[in-house]
Amino acid sequence: MRFPECCYCCTTASSEFWTTTVFLFVLIQDITLSTEATVEGFKTTLSYERQIWIFEAALTDESRHPYVNCSSFVHLSSPTNLIDLQLISNASTNAETTSGGFELKYLTSRDRQLKTLALKAEINRLRNELTLEVNISQCWQV
Repeated sequence: MRFPECCYCCTTASSEFWTTTVFLFVLIQDITLSTEATVEGFKTTLSYERQIWIFEAALTDESRHPYVNCSSFVHLSSPTNLIDLQLISNASTNAETTSGGFELKYLTSRDRQLKTLALKAEINRLRNELTLEVNISQCWQV
């Protein structure tokens, strides 16, 4: 792959993974990068040339030994480009059940509506049951 003259590419390798980083040196006026961090997550906003990109992530751990209760949230949006993508997931265990799930929300470019795709799974150890719930009714319309 060949990069323009304004780019510098650096590749490093280790026994576990390859990392390629492209440093872009472009003269763009009024670039703003701001980050707000909390104990649970962060929010980064990048704006340039009338473009805005927002990336948010959070991780919440409400576990109480010996049980687990964790959730995560990732959100990428660009209001100027009509991009909105969210991923929410959770996992929990207690004496009776183990459960986990995720929810994907995305903005469609055709009708500009926020659609949802969700999956939840639960294992009940006392009853030896597996329960699956899938929500795709808002994603594909026939």
